[in-house]
Amino acid sequence: MSRRRKISIIGVIIFGLMILIPVIRHYQLRGATEAYVTELKGHGEPMELAQVLPPPVPPEQNSADTLRTADEMFGASFRAEKSLLETNFVYGARMVSPGKAMVLWQQPDIRDIDGTNSWENLTAAVMQNAKAFASLQQIIEKPAFGFPINYDQGVADLAFTNLHLVESKRSASRLETATLCALHQGDTALAAKNLRAMLALVKAMREERLAISELVRIAMVQIAFTANWEFLQSSNLTDKQLAELQQDWMGLDFIRSYESAMVMERVTERITAAKWRGSDSNLQNYLQIWTKLGLSDHEESGLDKLRVKTKVFLWRYWWSYPDEVRSLKIYQAFLGTVRIAETNYSFKTAIIHQKEELATLKLNQTNSYDDFFLNPAKADMHSILSQGVKSMSAVFDKVMKAETAKQIAITAIALKRYQLNHGKNPPDLNSLGPKFVSDVPLDPVDGQPLRYRLNADGTFLLYSVGENGVDDGGSPALESGVTSSTFNWQNPHALDWVWPQPATAAEIQKYYEEQAKKAE
Repeated sequence: MSRRRKISIIGVIIFGLMILIPVIRHYQLRGATEAYVTELKGHGEPMELAQVLPPPVPPEQNSADTLRTADEMFGASFRAEKSLLETNFVYGARMVSPGKAMVLWQQPDIRDIDGTNSWENLTAAVMQNAKAFASLQQIIEKPAFGFPINYDQGVADLAFTNLHLVESKRSASRLETATLCALHQGDTALAAKNLRAMLALVKAMREERLAISELVRIAMVQIAFTANWEFLQSSNLTDKQLAELQQDWMGLDFIRSYESAMVMERVTERITAAKWRGSDSNLQNYLQIWTKLGLSDHEESGLDKLRVKTKVFLWRYWWSYPDEVRSLKIYQAFLGTVRIAETNYSFKTAIIHQKEELATLKLNQTNSYDDFFLNPAKADMHSILSQGVKSMSAVFDKVMKAETAKQIAITAIALKRYQLNHGKNPPDLNSLGPKFVSDVPLDPVDGQPLRYRLNADGTFLLYSVGENGVDDGGSPALESGVTSSTFNWQNPHALDWVWPQPATAAEIQKYYEEQAKKAE
């Protein structure tokens, strides 16, 4: 055999290996991914879309059209009259200092950094939209939405199609404004109805099973919480109003809804991964979303475009498989976390578990998830799936806040009912049962009873141990060395999460003076 022939044969072998080895590696990685999915199925994890789809909402119980109709009414009113309801949402329980909130409906006017509104003008705007508010109030009797959601699109596309989430949150803000107007007028019956409609909106979204839906629900329940606080500052309430409101709060469940969302997100992400592997254009189009929406002004050079195409190709055939396995393991960490919370109702223990599980995965930290859209040519594309999932690690903290707000709201209502019935506050939370609560309300952070004690002046202190998980005696102050321009009662750096006390006139005046100085 001649030397030239030998070289040719060697060249053919090398060329064949250059093709064969990547092909073999592709099938090895794909096989490992399929094996992990099979393992999850063996442990009883639902991995197919048909297993996790929410039950259909019967047409006679579906309030989706009711929400749409109300939102259209508000929009028509704004186009005709430039309603204050669209330009100036009013929010309650404005914190003026740690642990102290302004009872807004008791104030002579409504001041904000953008100016001052009169109650007369705002009430007129609410009355102008009375039919729209009445439409939202109908959801109290049918708290279920059955919006058409195409889960088979995959999680990447779903995030840009749930437009009703904007309508839902906007409706909650409008209802809070209407609640405060009703309280200012002394109409607690109407205020209660608006507040119950807010909670009905939150409940109606419970079966959407998407992380974005849960985040909107959590934002809405925080709006409802501030309106609830304002409501309980009224002395003109009835036990019937309070009992109905308490029952509505008790009907909310953020833990199971979060678990259902994570299960659905895992399935829809697998659909997305399959779509992205199907062609270069699917993933490339996704990477250009921010540019198309005008959120990124980065201009790609010819070399940048080549780099992106190369990375997309490599991701489709090789990088995507370990990336998908990492993302599935992150979802397992999330699900393990929420299942711990379901079992012992201790978010502190569950969050520690989540951090430990995520640490063992040694996830890629070379870029943030936003980098994939801001400059994909430079982003590390190995982890576009798994970093997207990891970016949701803080959602469970928000679930804890929502569940804590719910428990404290339920307890505060029960305390108000006891006060109405007995003319004073109870000596302890055990005294609330069984008439006002079936069991002593628990603090979701540590699973222990919420902290409560009577003050010397007959008022009470009610609080959760907060994000640090330590009982600091009901102190709403921020941790040492931490400063903040806002005093959200659930500030992550607050020593405890305290049910706010009404601010005095002097404290409110000081707050306004400080705000005026900041605006200068």
